[in-house]
Amino acid sequence: MKVVIIGSGNLATQFGLALQLKGITISQVYSRTESNAEALGEILKVPYISDLQEIDKTADYYFYAVNDAALSALIKKNKISGACHVHMSGSSPMSVFRGNAGKYGVFYPLQTFSKDRKVDFNEIPIFIEASSAEVQTKLLAFAKTLSEKVYIINSEQRKRLHLAAVFACNFTNFMYDCAYDVLRNSGVGFELLQPLITETAEKVKTMPPKEAQTGPAIRYDKVIIEKHLDLLKGKKNLHLIYMILSNSINKRHKRKKSNSNIFQKIERRILGFISDFKQHV
Repeated sequence: MKVVIIGSGNLATQFGLALQLKGITISQVYSRTESNAEALGEILKVPYISDLQEIDKTADYYFYAVNDAALSALIKKNKISGACHVHMSGSSPMSVFRGNAGKYGVFYPLQTFSKDRKVDFNEIPIFIEASSAEVQTKLLAFAKTLSEKVYIINSEQRKRLHLAAVFACNFTNFMYDCAYDVLRNSGVGFELLQPLITETAEKVKTMPPKEAQTGPAIRYDKVIIEKHLDLLKGKKNLHLIYMILSNSINKRHKRKKSNSNIFQKIERRILGFISDFKQHV
């Protein structure tokens, strides 16, 4: 079995390494940027190209590990019959292949990837979708060589899963970055938050996130919220983020109406910020 990887980013890199650990042959890697193709080719010790005209036409699978903006154009340019064409996007529908490939599907590993950080694919849930029962059987077998957690879902389910992943991963990591910024030059290290971060993640393994929520917003603690907003006055973006999140938590967990004036005030401030933002766009 031979695989061509189309793409050279974080996912392509870790996917390629995982394939090689399982003894699967990568015959070639492609990136439209030659330096990126070369870099991944050197990591995987396989031939690389930056011109689709030079693609290996004898591969069994062509995996598209590229961003959604580039996906459709690449599929249209790479019409190799007989092989199975598979994209790895969380949000693009499988129908992007329709009319451009006979056998096709989706292979979506739900994880955050970085080029220099190894991951254990055996622990990563992989979600597949296929154009036919034959392709589904092949993709299931392929996925199970990498992970014990393989699921069949459709494009609409995968799109919603990807959105949820953005909230759970990308936005959460941005909150870590905000916390890092708050502590910058304070003499207090970000590493002191690690036990808190770990416990927060552990709690949602055994209870719904809504039940795990704590903090001044859910307690309607006006004094603390005002103190925090005062600390953030010099950081306009963080000030706005704090207000939006506190207001959202308050609305989701509203248990009593007393002390809610602080949140009405926050809503007015948010609207003011949004109005100012629109004027500058």
